[in-house]
Amino acid sequence: MEVKSISSCINCENITSSFDCSKHQIEVDIDKVCPDHTFKRSLTKESNCSNCKNLSTQSCPNPNLAAEGMLCFSWA
Repeated sequence: MEVKSISSCINCENITSSFDCSKHQIEVDIDKVCPDHTFKRSLTKESNCSNCKNLSTQSCPNPNLAAEGMLCFSWA
């Protein structure tokens, strides 16, 4: 069986942690997609604060809680 990645709002760069589209200014469902979809690097089993590009930057929304083994919606 072949397993494929799909495009949906859940893996788009424009989705926010509150499931709003920052490009179109609307609330979205995770099973939707639009022509403006921009793929965002996806989470894996190994995703956590220690391999997030936001760690120890001003972009980290949880600097006091960020630690190996932890994960938030802002992981990148």
